[in-house]
Amino acid sequence: MKVEKLKPSEQLCKIMSRIYDSKLTTVSGGNLSLKDQEGNIWVTPSGGDKGRYEISDILKILPDGKIEGTKKPSVETGIHQSILADRPEFKAVVHAHPAGLVAVSLLRELPETMIIPQVANSVKNIRLAAYGCPGSEELRNNVAKEFKENKQTNVAILENHGAFVASKIGLRDAFGIFKDLDFSIRIQAKAQNFLGKRPNLISQEQLEHYNNASCPKVETFNQAEIPEKEMQLRELICDFCERAYRRDLFTQNIGVISSRLNSHSFLITESGADNAQLTVDEVVKVRGVAVEEGKIPSKSVTLHKKIYDENPDINAIIMAAPENAMVFAVTDLEYDLKTIPECYIVLREDITKFPFGATINQQEDLAQYFKLKSPVAIVENDCYICTGNSLFNAFDKLEVVEFSAAAVINAKLLGSELKPINQDQVKEIKNKFGIF
Repeated sequence: MKVEKLKPSEQLCKIMSRIYDSKLTTVSGGNLSLKDQEGNIWVTPSGGDKGRYEISDILKILPDGKIEGTKKPSVETGIHQSILADRPEFKAVVHAHPAGLVAVSLLRELPETMIIPQVANSVKNIRLAAYGCPGSEELRNNVAKEFKENKQTNVAILENHGAFVASKIGLRDAFGIFKDLDFSIRIQAKAQNFLGKRPNLISQEQLEHYNNASCPKVETFNQAEIPEKEMQLRELICDFCERAYRRDLFTQNIGVISSRLNSHSFLITESGADNAQLTVDEVVKVRGVAVEEGKIPSKSVTLHKKIYDENPDINAIIMAAPENAMVFAVTDLEYDLKTIPECYIVLREDITKFPFGATINQQEDLAQYFKLKSPVAIVENDCYICTGNSLFNAFDKLEVVEFSAAAVINAKLLGSELKPINQDQVKEIKNKFGIF
């Protein structure tokens, strides 16, 4: 069941578990709030096991201030109340101490928010709140001030602490913003460490062009029954989507999977779907130029169709932005395949970088690229596109891309000079595994 359909207390337990399982907080850190339609504010308690909250642990604060529940409210409940009172459009607030957000809070700086489009679109007028002791009236006033005085702000980083993220949509949306921002900061940190300078950023003009590009209007068809073979493929897409989320290859909002069904149709994940818990109903069938009635496919659907039309041997496409690999997508660094034999064997030839916006402006170029060169492409400040003859094969490429990037970054941290495979060794690999 979708998070939004759960009761408020269930939502808080679900999202706090997701925060903990995503390694974005400790067993004792962080707190959440959710405002219901009656104006009640549901909050997590003080202390307890953040990864294992029970519904009975959650507290309800009525509009008159009366508290219902058996536990003590979090010491930062007052901050949640102030944000929700001063900005009545907000429905939920997330607070925790993930490594990326804490890192910039220790520097008392604001992170770049124009690294990837998802963060550029979701983080509005990010602010830095002055330090205050946890649970103090000083901290409450410092955080509340940033949200109250800056009406576009939905994120405030606290000096030497963490961050508060608020959402007009709901708790799952607030968590998605929170997770993607922390993810983006970690990419920024690794890129700056590797390159010695700040990463390349998306311009406002590029972002507007990216946002204004929409899927063309298409025909729809009604599918009353789903054949067994198609249902199995839908289930497989859900399995790989959830696996990609668990292995930090996808975030809740970032990542798309599609798979060919036959010569004239394919399946693709739905726009806005939660990658952590994709259901078969959130997989969209595309048949020719028509899409399944009542569903909106991923914005990248026209690119996927173009790749399938031009490449009959490609049966699956995954678009993702894994953390370590994205270091090469947001800098001028080349992604070198000559690290370990597996990397070259799986990914075949050098990976080409396409400019930001290529998924919209250069769909024909991308389709031809996969026909002639590597099965993987990089789109700057956006994603990696991994293709394969099966979902397993495309997913394998995505994992190899990320694991190899992580190895290169760790080698850099060790401080010695990277020693890639030489040309004679590459030739031997090509001959051994029939790579031409």
